[in-house]
Amino acid sequence: MKYQLLIIILFTALLSCTAAPGETPVPLLEFKPGMINKKLYKGQIKDGKRWKDSRGENIVILTETGVYWSSVYDATRGAKLFAYHFIKTADSTYKEVWKINEVVEECAFEVRCDFFSNSLTITDLDGDGIAEVGFAFAKGCRSAWGPEEKKLVFYEGKDLYLIKGTTTVVKGNEKQGGDKQVEKKFEEAPDAFLEFANRQWNKFGVAKTAK
Repeated sequence: MKYQLLIIILFTALLSCTAAPGETPVPLLEFKPGMINKKLYKGQIKDGKRWKDSRGENIVILTETGVYWSSVYDATRGAKLFAYHFIKTADSTYKEVWKINEVVEECAFEVRCDFFSNSLTITDLDGDGIAEVGFAFAKGCRSAWGPEEKKLVFYEGKDLYLIKGTTTVVKGNEKQGGDKQVEKKFEEAPDAFLEFANRQWNKFGVAKTAK
C-alpha cells in the first residue's frame, strides 16, 4: 500500500512539471531587420521574430516612429506604433497577414506610444500548428503623474484577441490605474490563450515612483 501511495505521489509530481496540454514549442529562426523591405512598413523596427509553422515562414515586426511634432505652431507632439505579420511567398517575397497601428496626436504634454520591452511572444498553446503572436504596449498624453492606456494584443492567424486597460502607478501608499477589460472574443478560444495572456498582462505596465 505504501508503494502504491508513493507511485501516485511521484506520478502527480511528474504531471505538474509538464507543459500545458496541447502546447507545442515553436522553434525560432534567426531574424534580422534587413529581411523585410523598408517599403513594407513604417517606423523603426524595435523587435521582431521569425519562425516556421504549418503556414510556412513567418515574420512579425514591432515598429515605432518615436515622438514627433504634430504642430510646431500649437507646440503639440505625437507618436505612432505599428505591428506587422508577414508570410513568405513562393517567390521569396513577404505578404502581409495583418497590421495594427496606434497613435497619439496633438499632445501638448508628455507623449508615450511604445511597446513594452520583451513583450513579443510566439507560442502554439493549442498545438494546432498555427503559432500565436502576442505583445503589449502603452500610450498616452499626460501632464502629471498617473496611469496610461495599456493593451495586450494576441493573434492566432487573423483572429485577434485583446485585453484593454491602464498601466498601474504606485507612489508611496497611493495606487492609480490597473483597470482591465478582457474582450469576449477570448471566450471562443482555448482556455490556454487567456491564461497565457493574463500572465503577460501582469508582467508589464506597473511602475513605482519615489514618495
